[in-house]
Amino acid sequence: MEFLGTALRWLQLTSGLVLFGSFSLLLLAGSGRSPDAARWRGAVLAAAPWLVALLLATAAGLLMLQAASVSGRGEAAFQWSEWARLLERTRYGAVWQVRQATALVLLLLLLGRGPLIARFGERVVDVALLTLALAINAAAVFTGHGAATEPLWLAGAGHAVHLLAAGAWAGGLPALVYGLYLAARGRDPLFRQMFFGVVRRFSVLATVCVALIVASGILIAYLQFGAPTRWPARTDDILGGLTTVLERSLTPLLATPFGLQVLAKVVLLVPVLLVAARVRWVWMPRMDKAAFEPGLAWRGASSLVRVELGVVLLILLFAAGLTGTLPAAHAQMVWPLPFRLSFAATWDQPGVATTVVGASLLALGGLALLMYTLVSGARVGAASGGRRIRLGAAVLAIVAGLAIDLSALSVVAYPDTYRRTDVSYNAVSVTRGAALFSQHCMACHGELGKGDGPQAARLPTKPADLTAPHTALHTAGDIFWWLTHGKPQTAMPGFAQEMRDEERWDMVNFLRAFSAGFQARILTPQVVPGRPWLGPPDFDFLTRSGLAAALKEYRERKSVLLVFYSQPFSAQRLAELARLYPRLQSSGTEVITIALPGAPSSPSVPFSVVTDGAQEAATAYLLFRRTLRDPGKTVLGEPPSHMEFLIDRFGYVRARWLPQDEEGAGEGWRDMQFLLDQIERINREPKILPPPDDHVH
Repeated sequence: MEFLGTALRWLQLTSGLVLFGSFSLLLLAGSGRSPDAARWRGAVLAAAPWLVALLLATAAGLLMLQAASVSGRGEAAFQWSEWARLLERTRYGAVWQVRQATALVLLLLLLGRGPLIARFGERVVDVALLTLALAINAAAVFTGHGAATEPLWLAGAGHAVHLLAAGAWAGGLPALVYGLYLAARGRDPLFRQMFFGVVRRFSVLATVCVALIVASGILIAYLQFGAPTRWPARTDDILGGLTTVLERSLTPLLATPFGLQVLAKVVLLVPVLLVAARVRWVWMPRMDKAAFEPGLAWRGASSLVRVELGVVLLILLFAAGLTGTLPAAHAQMVWPLPFRLSFAATWDQPGVATTVVGASLLALGGLALLMYTLVSGARVGAASGGRRIRLGAAVLAIVAGLAIDLSALSVVAYPDTYRRTDVSYNAVSVTRGAALFSQHCMACHGELGKGDGPQAARLPTKPADLTAPHTALHTAGDIFWWLTHGKPQTAMPGFAQEMRDEERWDMVNFLRAFSAGFQARILTPQVVPGRPWLGPPDFDFLTRSGLAAALKEYRERKSVLLVFYSQPFSAQRLAELARLYPRLQSSGTEVITIALPGAPSSPSVPFSVVTDGAQEAATAYLLFRRTLRDPGKTVLGEPPSHMEFLIDRFGYVRARWLPQDEEGAGEGWRDMQFLLDQIERINREPKILPPPDDHVH
């Protein structure tokens, strides 16, 4: 069924593009009065009705397959009621009807073109044919991936440009091949003269179309690969943002079926461009030069364009396959290589920056030598040997430089390295992960996660120190792979039998929060301007008033003062916040209070008091309780008497206050004006980073 669907989509795509390209070429050619010109034009127009018939037939076949797919029953492909339901109730059906109606009009126009040409002229009829073919092809955008990719206007425009540019170039190749064949026979000099102009104009058109295809293809791939749609780093971290964008953009090329088909199209485009370049720069200049044999030039160009057409048809086959393949943004990624490139994990390692810079200079020097040697041209005699030596040295320098760069920037990777999770980074998941860590991991990694558990001494390799910064340099998929299969070259076993997939992702979320908690020891009551970095776990909650909400709902709307309290220690503080609450509201700040473990959740205050979900939120946020002076004695740390977090309106923790903390400068947030100043500071800031991801990466 899948093979049949791909074959039908390929035939439909190819016939539609060839119609559009053929009519475009007729307009480029204009009126030709020679016998071969009339023969060429007649053959193109004679083939067009058959292409329209093929278009209609494949559309009917695809409608049958769609009916079977939607209903889940194979027999539905032959039931009129299922066809009617699909045509009447879906966008696919509406677009199908428009395309079929337009194709029928085009067929009637082609069959009755003689009287129309006699009355209106060839150019008017050609424009009408081209317009109808354009409409047929453009309508396909509304049923493909472009109609389901956000943002719709950008994805739709990209697909439309991609499809129409392909039609004007690739769709015109069959008519061009036949014209070159007639010219190569050499029976009609006037036709050669006319068609040489067609080839020149088509060359310009093809160059523009290929440029549009490449540009729109990059845009479409970027959107359908699920790459960042907003700059994923601070504006002053150009390198970090660029490497993140490149990694998330290029990874799906190798890690998903959709990406592999896109990669196949890109690879096949290279020989097409090489063939086109040879036609343009070798054979075209010889077509009207008396110093060359014109027939030889036409035959050479004809042979190469036939090769180009064959490769293009193969590219269109992959394009048809893409139409029925789940886009990479929604597919699970399986990384095929044992390594990946990562600036984040390698750049700060000793000697890496120096090595990469030196190797890059070596590769650039080799490239410069290669270009100089090629441009300078070959010399005869002894000089030719020196040229070969320079070429070899240049290639060796380029390969060596790139190899050293790849080696320095690569880290170990696994099939799950870029695996996506459906388990969001929230307090409930982190809390479940903490319990699983205590059950399965604490014996080896220790109560504080430093790799010093009671069983660690009996292991051949020391368990990893989970508090070290390197924890944040591995992808979530890396950690998931280790939890599933065990960590290579260590004593860590896999837990596939002990934990379900969802539970292993809970562990990943916990380990991410745990590592972030150790980095968060630097937080103080004072906001560091322009430096958001800590994305806290989200949590859903139900307030005492019955309002269901989530922390992330305040993004880009309000900043949040998150207050964790105990009784009676926090009574006075809650009373102060109650008095200050009108001023906090006027500054665009919401107060959310959550009882610490063991504290009653019954204060009478004017702001939100979390009831359902409070226990999980408190447990998760205890991971951010550590300070430089007090790293805690257990994984979660000992609950303080009171703690507060200031979260900006984009969802990042910007400051923390622990009234019992000796690190707090002065009175901290007991000085309400100081607190208001910090709120005003973050409210003045523009968006520096996009809101934190709801899933770890």
